[in-house]
Amino acid sequence: MPIPTLPSLMLVLAIAVSACPPARAASPASPATSADWPPPPKLSPPNACAGRLTGSHATFDVGPGKKYTELTDVPWLDLQAGDVVNIHFRSEPYRTKFGLRAQGTADAPVVINGVTDDKCQRPTLSGDSAVTAKDMRMSGFGKVIEDAGLILIYKLPNDPLETYTPRHIVIQNLKLTGANRKNRFYNMAGVPQNYGNFSAGIYAVRVHDLTVENCEITGNGLGVFTNTKGDSPGEYSANVIIRRNLLYLNGNPDRYTEHNLYVQARRALYEGNFIGQAYGGSSLKDRSSAPVIRYNKILASARALDLVETEEEVYKNLQPDPLYPYAWVYGNIFINDSAAPAGFSVNLVHWGFDNTIERGHNGTLFFYHNTVISKVAQKAFWYVVPFQIGRDDMAPAGATVEAASNVFWQQADTEWRFLSQAGTLKFTGTNYVPTGWYPTNPTLKADVRKERASLLTGKDPKLAADGTPRPGSPVLDQPDQGPSFTPPGAIGENLLVQHQYKDGVGIVPRPASAKPGRAALGALAGP
Repeated sequence: MPIPTLPSLMLVLAIAVSACPPARAASPASPATSADWPPPPKLSPPNACAGRLTGSHATFDVGPGKKYTELTDVPWLDLQAGDVVNIHFRSEPYRTKFGLRAQGTADAPVVINGVTDDKCQRPTLSGDSAVTAKDMRMSGFGKVIEDAGLILIYKLPNDPLETYTPRHIVIQNLKLTGANRKNRFYNMAGVPQNYGNFSAGIYAVRVHDLTVENCEITGNGLGVFTNTKGDSPGEYSANVIIRRNLLYLNGNPDRYTEHNLYVQARRALYEGNFIGQAYGGSSLKDRSSAPVIRYNKILASARALDLVETEEEVYKNLQPDPLYPYAWVYGNIFINDSAAPAGFSVNLVHWGFDNTIERGHNGTLFFYHNTVISKVAQKAFWYVVPFQIGRDDMAPAGATVEAASNVFWQQADTEWRFLSQAGTLKFTGTNYVPTGWYPTNPTLKADVRKERASLLTGKDPKLAADGTPRPGSPVLDQPDQGPSFTPPGAIGENLLVQHQYKDGVGIVPRPASAKPGRAALGALAGP
């Protein structure tokens, strides 16, 4: 599928695959447990290079000159705790779709590891004209969802329906593309078949402790999808970590239900990612409890963030989580541009619910130390709204956005309305806001509270092109303010802003202010 380019994206990609030292093996990522939420941030290495790993149980190597030259013959459905599958770079994409049902452990995860070349290029797995792996065909694994993705995480037909859950799986250092409705694959019968609208690079019916790291995921119906149906006590996903990936231009232009990321889990973490635009849908959609979105660069689509209620059907597995009402969004750079090829957001961040208010998040979205840049021209739309809570002027009781230490930069001439009519927006600490902003529609009222906040107004916060404050910027050395409280069960120390996003790298240390108790507003404090 032809994929249009974005100037800023191409810069990121160019840096990400730039020349680097020979690949070195690294330890497999270790997913956090739900009891420690969120886990501390993980600093990123300086480049995307990745080497061969050795499993504590067994190691499988795939590629030119290896035991397995194709992915088709790997015993995917028999992988055990401590197994590593190394997929070595080659210029031609691997064209095999496969299934995973492995049950790793925290100390011995199952790792699907890409081994890059010396220019940090990741091995490509393409769904276009892909064949189905042999063990998947022979077992009937995932037959009911075989058109749903490139990597399918599910169970065998004879695995216990209500209790079998794949777990502790790491997918890293790969490029995943081509699982979209325009492309065909060879199904279990060997017959060409189109992917469905709702097909994904990674599609998990349910999974616990899934980490997707340092992958490039593009050109699919969805980038990553994890489900929580709730039709049995065990039918839910949990502890999903999306870290340091390039995710862009997934989705379908004529539909709004497919996104770069669509995660529904008991706890989800997104950190250090470049999340570009999605066709039709949102850049990131999440129906999880306690989502944490930190230190990412996000280009807005229909929405930049869509953080709404679980869709559990019968059993409540996510809603009893004591942190279900809350979300944390901090240290991110948001760019909303009406000239971007995949559209823009009128309502940038959506919180609460979109279908069933009774299941909606009825607590606080903590939104702090973010830089929000709007380039939406009035000729494209006459207003933009950073925060939409609920829908149709309805919001769950208690649904609130708490905004602290942010930079809101309006670079164009459209009207700026901070809140859709429902819910509560509470400014705390100091925020930089556009001159002439409105709480909501100028003819209506909204619950926008700023009594204990300082709002610095202006048209130019003096930021560099990447969002870094220039010398003399009014956002420098301001009183530092984070969340006004930490709910029981969350680790406040791990919610402090001590890092920042860097193009082409991910998460790096954040320069500290020389003045105690002071910090730069927004996502970036320095180069």
